[in-house]
Amino acid sequence: LNERDIDVEGDETDGFTETHQVVIRVRRYGNGRELARRLEENNIVTNYQALPDDESFLDASGIRMGVQEMTRFGMKEENFNMLADFIADVIIRSKDVKEEVAKKKKDFLEMKYCLPKEEAVPLALSILSIFGV
Repeated sequence: LNERDIDVEGDETDGFTETHQVVIRVRRYGNGRELARRLEENNIVTNYQALPDDESFLDASGIRMGVQEMTRFGMKEENFNMLADFIADVIIRSKDVKEEVAKKKKDFLEMKYCLPKEEAVPLALSILSIFGV
């Protein structure tokens, strides 16, 4: 995002985040609340976020994204670059990308980094049986 002329909050030398929470400052493109709404209309769900120097939460100049869920569904660095392009298209260029985003989302429907359902269900039933459930 930073490379796409969207200001990312945090320390660039640390990759802007250590917690998978990304906060961008969008004031020069509009109100955070309005831009978060536009992103959601384009199938990109975010939250508007008041930043420390904002006068009011309702006049937020930031947008927050929790990218841990995207990672959990298998997104890798190159996918985040594509997502950053979509976000820049919406925020900077007011472009409609909802069809492109919906098409790409279909590649990320299965959770990664967890037990597959066929292993998880028997394990859960075994654990429940210990407690007599």
